[in-house]
Amino acid sequence: MRRKLSLPNLATVLFSCLLCSYSQAQDTNSAPAAGVKSRVVLVRDPSAVNNYRVDPAKAQAMVVAGIQSLTRESDEAAAWRHFVSSNDVVGIKISAQSGPLQSTRRAVVEAIARGLRAAGVSGTNVYIFDRDPLQMQAAGYLPVSGTNTMQVASVVDGTGWDAKVYFQNNLAGKLIWGDLLFGKEDEVLSKRSHLPKLVTGTITKLINAPVLQDNDACGLAGCLYNLSLGMVDNTRRFETLGQRGDPMIAEICALPVLREKLALNIMDGLIAGYAGGPGFKPQYSWNDGALYFSTDPVAIDSLCLEAIDARRREAKVTVAGPQASHIATASRLGLGQSDRARIDLSEIKP
Repeated sequence: MRRKLSLPNLATVLFSCLLCSYSQAQDTNSAPAAGVKSRVVLVRDPSAVNNYRVDPAKAQAMVVAGIQSLTRESDEAAAWRHFVSSNDVVGIKISAQSGPLQSTRRAVVEAIARGLRAAGVSGTNVYIFDRDPLQMQAAGYLPVSGTNTMQVASVVDGTGWDAKVYFQNNLAGKLIWGDLLFGKEDEVLSKRSHLPKLVTGTITKLINAPVLQDNDACGLAGCLYNLSLGMVDNTRRFETLGQRGDPMIAEICALPVLREKLALNIMDGLIAGYAGGPGFKPQYSWNDGALYFSTDPVAIDSLCLEAIDARRREAKVTVAGPQASHIATASRLGLGQSDRARIDLSEIKP
């Protein structure tokens, strides 16, 4: 005999189902609430890099292990579906500013794109991008190869800036080539930093893939930096004349168009730089063989800053922490956890 649910019982069941669904989404694809720990998965395999060359098969294994551990899924496609759907247009923001030896490794990016395709995202809807076409070319991303596995685009001389979506504060910067307003109407200074059209209008999900590198001005050119000063135009004003990018880095990352689309952060720490950044200097680098995975960019940056400062102490170099005050500011703005006690770190091998 079949039991009938009364209206109150039915409402309870439906509410419980919705709560379970909401909790699962919150576990992997949203900023942590105050007091809630942020999960970070660190996959380490020093053998994945040899003489600055990445083993594509080992990089692939590291990405698969990281995404499955973060989502607690045994299937790669199911793991990626925690962050994207087949209807999404996904942008992967790389970092190419530190030169060809310290750009986001292509093997890592291709592993991410492969996982997205396994989740049902068409290769024509996967965009690999950065600001500067010359830096991307030096890093081996441009010109675009004739495949449908992913699209590669630069913002400058490519997809372009959005004139209607920008970050503005009272600090004016001298416009240079690549800035939207450079050479227009005799403007020399501007208080605006524009976002890419690709981010504001084309993509529906954003995956952040920086490299583990220090920054002389801001302490760390990490996840938060890559989404802000590494992505908008007219940024020199935030890194010169004693500026440390604080609070600008955090405020840009807090813009709804970025915060709502950011799905995942994957820090490329296969080779890490602890001094001399943002330019890459091999004498200040080490083979960390690491990839960090989290929905929380603040938590990853906090852990990476710890790693960099540990190396700087060993080398008797002044620590970078005081320069990286933007990380704590981002935490105060609710973008993630900077308190080590609020970060749940799991280190695994692929």
